[in-house]
Amino acid sequence: MLYIVYLLVFTNYRAEQAQDELLEDFELRYGDIGAALPGEEVEVAAEDAVIEPVSAGEAFAALWFERDGERVLHDDTLLVVEGISVPDLRRGPGHYPGTAEPGQPGNVGISGHRTTYGAPFYDLDQLQPGDEVHLVDRAGREWVYDVLEQRVIAPTELWVVGDDPLETGAPMLTLTTCNPRFSSSERLVVFAELRAA
Repeated sequence: MLYIVYLLVFTNYRAEQAQDELLEDFELRYGDIGAALPGEEVEVAAEDAVIEPVSAGEAFAALWFERDGERVLHDDTLLVVEGISVPDLRRGPGHYPGTAEPGQPGNVGISGHRTTYGAPFYDLDQLQPGDEVHLVDRAGREWVYDVLEQRVIAPTELWVVGDDPLETGAPMLTLTTCNPRFSSSERLVVFAELRAA
């Protein structure tokens, strides 16, 4: 019983603390998330197109979900960390190393816990086609991805975080989490496509 309390209460408390620290650090380094400019409207010089890498466990991007202009799944903005190791995911959703930066060609891969450590993707299954996933990158640009579909797959199916998992040729975002809740026997995957300018 104490172990269940630890998993569901203490880990959530620790994750909330980590998210507060990440938000403060992100806004100190990269600016106010609420003041981000739409990515597709920002002209970027070639020398500014590359965003400096971050170390594992550091803030990679900010993320939230919307439907019809209203936030869904979470009221708060989630801070995504670089990396998907156990310590990284204890701080928040994690960016798969080697996958794309927000707004760039390729596939941005992000994984998150569903039941512990803040459960950032607890309700990921509630996303519907047409919902929006907003990402603010470290250059202060906001990118919008439109949800296309979701699938349940085996944990070994790593193709979902490849460069072009749906073979559309468009920049993509792939969100992954355990499925069903309180189990890791499967993975729930949500695919979204970058909104064109």
